Amino acid sequence: MKLKQPNKNRVDLDNTEWGDWDYDGNSLILYNGSLYTGYVVLDRFADNSVENEIEYKNGSHVGWENEYNINGNLIYSCLTVGETSLEIYKYDFEGVLIEPWRTVGDEYYNYMVNKYNLD
Repeated sequence: MKLKQPNKNRVDLDNTEWGDWDYDGNSLILYNGSLYTGYVVLDRFADNSVENEIEYKNGSHVGWENEYNINGNLIYSCLTVGETSLEIYKYDFEGVLIEPWRTVGDEYYNYMVNKYNLD
């Protein structure tokens, strides 16, 4: 799989700033002085393609953490709310899913997905 959710905003970490604390005890992330929604790119390969990124909603770390290989294929993806991982996906070098698993029970997973409108 190539870039996950290519329609969502992406900014480099260097273009953001840290704000106050959120409900989970993590620093909020701001872009242009406002709470940011979209992906924050942590690292890029030499060709400027995304190496890893974290999704934020309204400044909070809520959504996907993704890692790509040099060919641009997704090799790791983790759905998180703050520091809590809900589900993890591992892919081979070609981007084919090889290992999915949930780290929480179905009831809690469904509650969090609905509460934070995770997709």
